[in-house]
Amino acid sequence: MIGYFFVIIVILLLLVFTYQHLHRFLGESKKQQDTVLRGYYLVSHTYEEKSTNQQSHYYGVFQQGDQSYTLEISLSLFLQLHPPMRGELIAQDGKVQTFS
Repeated sequence: MIGYFFVIIVILLLLVFTYQHLHRFLGESKKQQDTVLRGYYLVSHTYEEKSTNQQSHYYGVFQQGDQSYTLEISLSLFLQLHPPMRGELIAQDGKVQTFS
């Protein structure tokens, strides 16, 4: 009887902590696109994605500490970057404004 009670408590705690983690993760990803990023970042890699109408979008993965952000970059910046590379980043709404 005590064993069943213990298993039920563990499962409930697992569900609560999973819900909290997902809620926090989804909240951070929404805030990430609305905020302005400023600071010294490392570009770990860049890549190109083609949409269905053959239009290309360019992205860079910027890291600072244990946080990583994937942001859209312009073609000229995509051609200038040679990862890994460090620099001053200013980004808003998921798009890089400047990186030097």
